[in-house]
Amino acid sequence: MSTRVLPLRSIRPHPNNPRFDLGDLTDLTADIRDNGLIEPLVVVPGSFGKRTGECGSCGRVVERHTSGVIGEHLIDGRPCPGGAEPAADDWFVLAGHRRRQAALDAGLDEVLCVTRFDLRAQVDQVAVMMRENTHRRDLTALEEATGYDMLRDLGWSSTRIAQQVKRSKKTIDRRLALMRLPERQRARLMRGTITLADAEALLDLPPERAARALRSVGTTAFRQEVARERLGSDDPDVIAAELRREFLAPFLSGEQRPPRQTWPAVRRATVRALADGLPRRRVAAWVKALGCPVESADPDRALLALAASEADEGVLYGLLDELGYVRSPIEEAAPCA
Repeated sequence: MSTRVLPLRSIRPHPNNPRFDLGDLTDLTADIRDNGLIEPLVVVPGSFGKRTGECGSCGRVVERHTSGVIGEHLIDGRPCPGGAEPAADDWFVLAGHRRRQAALDAGLDEVLCVTRFDLRAQVDQVAVMMRENTHRRDLTALEEATGYDMLRDLGWSSTRIAQQVKRSKKTIDRRLALMRLPERQRARLMRGTITLADAEALLDLPPERAARALRSVGTTAFRQEVARERLGSDDPDVIAAELRREFLAPFLSGEQRPPRQTWPAVRRATVRALADGLPRRRVAAWVKALGCPVESADPDRALLALAASEADEGVLYGLLDELGYVRSPIEEAAPCA
């Protein structure tokens, strides 16, 4: 690995770059035009060291001179301006596709690059590009899926991909699952006419059922139509129960937490649900332990009273210990304590 200044015309985008779109480069181009390229590109050899190279002007593959530049050649009977210049595919970008294009747009002729001669295998080069882009959060979900799919085709398991790109295996598997979507649905995801959540909801549906559910995409009915197709049922109660289960699942598994500012409202709703759903005998014991109507109490105090009224003595002492309770000698000697 070394650092050197290279002609921009000798640097090409990597042929396996997972990015579909470089996005808006206006601000980046203006910054590079005013301040130059501050962060170097990372490149690997393309045709460098080979007998031929691609002309940056006409795109033809031309013989090289011993000096490394491509030979002079004709286009439509006239000398091509790309002759006697560095080949346009001497180097492929690993990190900095957006910076390369912005530097071109800013009119730069050469840029500082970090050259990586150690990354000879295609799988290693793709892995570096995926690490670069995912940590910058530059890739869309579908671009991620495409990159991971390339790594899988090159022989890596999802576990190894996760280790190399520093993402969770669950995220890798969820992205790879997007490759199971029909091409038409992947195109809609890429264009943004369906969201990532919409696309993931369709993954387990056969194509004909997914197509029916997609008729309502973008409306409040989409989730229920996906559930209807997945369950194969038109029963409103069954569909509603499935929608509730899907919504609560990530909260109950710990994958998702309510926003901090909503916790007081969540606690109050939890207390109301318990007060309305528990048998009257248990609610009466709860109110007795609390010393006031459940609805008027602070939610944390109400939940603590419910736990105290329902727990056996052994479990109750565990709760008291968490609250800083100091047991008396008689309690220390008791079997239940």
